[in-house]
Formats: sequence, C-alpha cells, structure tokens
Amino acid sequence: MNEAQFVPETTFVPAHTQAQLETVAALAHDIWYEYYVALIGRAQVDYMVAKFQSAAAMGRQIDEGYEYFLVRRDGHDVGYLGFQVQGEALFLSKFYLQRSVRGTGTGRVAMEFIERLARQRGLRLIWLTVNKGNPAVNAYERLGFRIAADLVMDIGGGFVMDDYRMEKALT
Repeated sequence: MNEAQFVPETTFVPAHTQAQLETVAALAHDIWYEYYVALIGRAQVDYMVAKFQSAAAMGRQIDEGYEYFLVRRDGHDVGYLGFQVQGEALFLSKFYLQRSVRGTGTGRVAMEFIERLARQRGLRLIWLTVNKGNPAVNAYERLGFRIAADLVMDIGGGFVMDDYRMEKALT
C-alpha cells in the first residue's frame, strides 16, 4: 500500500497593515541579500531594498494601486507577491520566495494563484520583469511566459536594471 505524500498547504494573505508590510520588508531583506548580491552586487541590492522593498516604499506603492500578499506555507511566511493592475494586464512586480521553498512547487502554486486572480478580474495578460542573468528566466518560461522585450531602465542612484520583459497571455 502506498503512503499518501504530504503536500504542505500554501496560502496567500493580503498584506496591507503596517505589521504585515514590515513582515514583507523583512522577507525582502533576507531574500534579496541571499539571492541578488551575487547577481547584481551588494551596492545595488542596498539601493533597491531601501528604495523599493521597504515597508514605507510598499505603503506608497499600495497608495498607487499595488496589492501585496504574504506567501505562507504550513503557517510560515516564506515569500511575498506584489502586483498592480494596468488596463487589461496584471504587472507582477514582486514574486520572491525564500531559498527553503524554491524548487518545491510553491512558486507554481503562487503563479496559479496570480493567474486565478487575473482571470477573476477579467485581465488578458500577466507581465513581469526579470534580470537577464537570473536563472528564474527559465522557471518563468516553464510556467508559460515568453520573452517579449529587452529592457534597460535607469532606476537612479547610478544603477540600471538590465531585464527581460516576460509575458503570459491568459486564454
């Protein structure tokens, strides 16, 4: 007799209170310093975490129509999502998971959640940006995204983001 495989429960909790945004910011700090220093360097990580991933920055983004969700697995906060509806598209601005859950299916479950939300809102497209050297490009392609454009964006502080714009049509 085969034993049933345990599948951890993944839930998505809207994050909009100050305490929740501070939790997201703490996750952002840990994830960004663990993952991105090797990819873009510590100076740019310092700049981007302060400018875009702080609780205050997220509060301003919420005022601009962004929505944030904590990703919880078995009751533990393991990542976060941030997006903004733009016309008939959902811009997935933030999709970050702790190292301990990468490669476990949590990312796929999170993307299914995002796609479900987008469809419920009648949206036709999900798009995101990802650093050209980030191995996540391959993961997004496996999830049905395609590279739509090369982007080089000045983000201030003497830094640029050298990204792909990736898109997934919702059919």
